[in-house]
Amino acid sequence: MKFIILKAVRGNDKINCKAFVSSLSKYKNQLQIMEGASFDIKVLATAAPNCYSKIIALQEGFDVCLATNTPINNYQQDFENVKEVKKQSVINYLQSLSIDHVDTIVTDHYDDLPLIKIAKQVILVNPSKETQNILKQNQIFFNIV
Repeated sequence: MKFIILKAVRGNDKINCKAFVSSLSKYKNQLQIMEGASFDIKVLATAAPNCYSKIIALQEGFDVCLATNTPINNYQQDFENVKEVKKQSVINYLQSLSIDHVDTIVTDHYDDLPLIKIAKQVILVNPSKETQNILKQNQIFFNIV
């Protein structure tokens, strides 16, 4: 489904991504840990489409947005920035800055387990019981906000 949607929006100037992002504001979580200058570098790594994720990243003060780009040709299994692909995109970005670790990950879902496993600190936001159980099974300590 995401592939079809991304193909539809590619090059379509009639789609107003800023208006779409504005409509999402009522769902925004205010997280104290994300406020202020508590991090040197903030990375928004998401499986969501880049066409609107980059707007959110800019508005929320992230240094970079690593999101799902629109595939140029046909669907490929790894086009989506999720799981191992997301982990590798974050690692590659940090390495380009000569950073060799992920300090803190803030997430709501176990799909981020590959990235969670390499983070020094894990913060869960509104996690499901399944997400909590999977992290416990993997002996990963986490905080819930």
